[in-house]
Amino acid sequence: MNTAVLTKEQELIFEHRERPVIKDGEILIEVAYCGVCRTDRKAYRRGQRDLRLPRVLGHEFAGSIAALGSKVRGFKVGERVQIHPGIGCGVCGDCLAGDDQRCREMEIIGFHRDGGFGRYCVIPSAGVQGGILAKVPDHIPLYYAALSEPIACALHMIDHINILPEDRLLIVGGGVLGCLMAKLCQYQNITENILIVEPNEKKRDLCRNLGFQSLPVENAGDIIKEIWPAGADAAIPCCPVNFGMELSLRMLKNGGKLGFFSGLTGNEALTNKQINSMHYKELTVTGAYGCGLKDGKKALALLKEGFDLTDLPITFIALENVEDTLKQTDTENDLITIIDYKKGEPKK
Repeated sequence: MNTAVLTKEQELIFEHRERPVIKDGEILIEVAYCGVCRTDRKAYRRGQRDLRLPRVLGHEFAGSIAALGSKVRGFKVGERVQIHPGIGCGVCGDCLAGDDQRCREMEIIGFHRDGGFGRYCVIPSAGVQGGILAKVPDHIPLYYAALSEPIACALHMIDHINILPEDRLLIVGGGVLGCLMAKLCQYQNITENILIVEPNEKKRDLCRNLGFQSLPVENAGDIIKEIWPAGADAAIPCCPVNFGMELSLRMLKNGGKLGFFSGLTGNEALTNKQINSMHYKELTVTGAYGCGLKDGKKALALLKEGFDLTDLPITFIALENVEDTLKQTDTENDLITIIDYKKGEPKK
């Protein structure tokens, strides 16, 4: 079995699919590594706005070129590549302005089209022409290249919120995006005054090992006030729960900056008092959704120049074990889980 197919919510089946025959202008990717992220778990448990079923999930992946359709230029069979999952229309105002992540006709590999939870993935001609394939230098492991997508998402938020070197930055959620957000701020000398609030003790320890101060959820507000009496200059909730947004709004100083990065889930609403704090505090609220092609290119460029991921623990799994990961809760899951297709190959 070389392909995992989500047929409906909480129903994943495994199939053996033959190597696809591609059309003119397409490229066939032999997937080497594919990340399993919080959005994949959400899609498995309760669906997702862009998800079209049945679907082969997986939008964080890298591999090698297995076949080229006729008329494809600039690539060779065997080249190592990373895939940006979003395919914009290329002609709307947002695409032409370099903001393809806003494109209303966007198709996303792993949601609208089959993705990396299969040994082979067909990149359509629109994606090839749109430049979603990026060659990966030999010194970058392909499993790090697969993480270009979450790195790009973090970069997209950081670039939008305009953090200054002297800013006190609060990050709520010490999962992969929270850790990447903090590491990128540090690496790019954006700010080093960072607090991370995280409920899971294991992840708090990791945040501290990465060099960041990390606090439990309990009494987080009181502790932050002791550390930063004037409040946070900027806050980014990297979690989909109301607590992250509520704490950020409460801890931000007057005139602070809020990065609305993770969409909120569940039916519990923020109170008018909480929402009105944006008004009374004169906060600047900046939304950031996913990442654009330019963010993906920047992420891979940072990996090329030396952005180091070796201090982030990765759990490698075989495809046959992916459903166990999809069932994990957002709080207790491993920090980074990546499907390694070599783990599924029969031993010779």
